Amino acid sequence: MTTAPGIDPDRERPSPFPASDSAADIAAKVAEVQAFFDVSQQTARQAVAGAQQHALMERLKARHAARLAGIWVDNAAGWNVVVRLTGPAPATDETHPGADGPQRVRYITGAALTEAEMQHRLHAQQGWFVPQLPELIGYGLDVMTGELELELRDTAGARATAAAVRDHLQAQLGYPVRLRWHPAASHLQSR
Repeated sequence: MTTAPGIDPDRERPSPFPASDSAADIAAKVAEVQAFFDVSQQTARQAVAGAQQHALMERLKARHAARLAGIWVDNAAGWNVVVRLTGPAPATDETHPGADGPQRVRYITGAALTEAEMQHRLHAQQGWFVPQLPELIGYGLDVMTGELELELRDTAGARATAAAVRDHLQAQLGYPVRLRWHPAASHLQSR
């Protein structure tokens, strides 16, 4: 077995997850990760914060399983998780301690369907809509908006077919379908 220089395959790597969200446990875990990997304190903080965010998301998924319409990370400004829930019942935003700053949870309520129900309905329709769209590149559920996104090559025939398929598919799924167009590949290649 070969390993990268400086890596001891017999030395067990520390888990990046602190024992708890207490300041002392977080600081101890940051110090352990920093020492083990010989990285800066900021790099160690980010590694531990990433593990904390992952664990937080798993707890949120379990806690809100019956209403979960989507969950995603929005770390553009700090450590943030967004949770989309079904129904009108409010959920209070939360803040959890983190190794690299607070870990914030923002709730959005009012979704009509859970992610599981949307996926179930999508799976039931795959056998019908995939063969209908020969220019289909890919598709996926956008949990941030509650829409199915279909990615297609932009051809005249695809545009005509996709609109009719989208309308029928939206009626069958019970949630919106968005079309995303990609330039059709040229059959002529320059040399």
